[in-house]
Parts: sequence; C-alpha cells; structure tokens
Amino acid sequence: MVYLQGKSYLFMRKITILSIALLMFAVTLELSHVGQHLSAIAQPKTPQPQKTDPKNLGYISPEFAEKLSQQQIDQINANVGMLLQTQSCPRCDLRGIKLVNIRLKNPILTGADLSDANLSRSTFELADFVNTNLARTDLSGAVLREARISNTDLRKANLKNTNLDGADLRFSDLRDANLSGANLRNANIDGASFDRANMAGATMPDGRKN
Repeated sequence: MVYLQGKSYLFMRKITILSIALLMFAVTLELSHVGQHLSAIAQPKTPQPQKTDPKNLGYISPEFAEKLSQQQIDQINANVGMLLQTQSCPRCDLRGIKLVNIRLKNPILTGADLSDANLSRSTFELADFVNTNLARTDLSGAVLREARISNTDLRKANLKNTNLDGADLRFSDLRDANLSGANLRNANIDGASFDRANMAGATMPDGRKN
C-alpha cells in the first residue's frame, strides 16, 4: 500500500513538472511574439511615394504631354483658346494639340509651332501657315485649299488624302511626308523639297495623277 502511494506521488510530481515546463514554454513564446510586435511598432515606417495628380491636358495629346510641364501645357491650351476665339495665333506654341474635324476661316498661324499636332479632317479656309512648323503633324483628310504654306516645315507630316488645291507650297520642306492620295492640283510647289515623300496616287499641280 505504501509502495503504491509512493508511485502515485512520483507520477503526480512528474505531471506537475511537465505542466510547469509547458507553461513556461508557452509564456516564452508569447513574450517573443510581443517583443516582435513592439519592435515592429518602434521602427519608423518607410515613407510611401505620393501619387501625383494627373496633368490637366485640355487640347494636348496624351502621348505628347509627357514631354511637357504643366506650365507649358497650360500655355498651349490658352493659345488654342485664343485661336478658336479669334482665328489668329501667330508665332504661338501649339505643339501636340488635337483639333480633329474643326473648321477655321482665314486662320492666321504665321510662324506658329504646330509640330506633332493632330489636325486631321479639319477645314482651314484660306489659311496662313507661312513659316510654320508642321513637322510630323497629322493633316490627313484636311482641307487646305488655297492655303499659304510657303517656307513651312512639313517633314514627316501626314498629308494623306489632304486637299491642297491651289495651295502655295513654295520652298516648303516636305521630305519624308506622306502625300498619298493628296490633291495638289494648281498648287505652287516651286522650290519645295519632296525627297523620300510618298506621292502614290497624288494629283500633281498639272492634274496628272501619280
């Protein structure tokens, strides 16, 4: 009887020691978790980059706006507003604008910069584009009858199916321009450069078709 009681006592003692050990292990794990949490709180957060507001493009083509500051964009949009209101904006910065299918009567754009603009399918009655930068400008399907476009930079311009009947293109630079299907009937092209220009299907000043 005493022997059984001794074995029971030893067994209970082992259980107690094991329970204490497990409790201490659990407490150690909890303290470690709390320490990690406090350490994460104590560390300063890495500042996240703030998202900048998108540019207010207005009349500017999105693909061209990447090259411009907001101040430049605002100025170009103001210039477009003046052009639409007064039909005149000589020597204005109008780069990369998009004015598709509009109609302007006797617009004065002498010396303006319209490079990379999209003016496709627009009508310009008796327009003045003398000394204007129209490099890479999209004028496809536009009407430029009797327009003054002398001494103008039209390199790589898109003039596909553009009506240039009676236009003054003297000494203009049309190298690498696309003039396929364009109407150049009665146009003055004296001194103009057409090197590497696409003239397929274009109507020449004498009425001859390429």
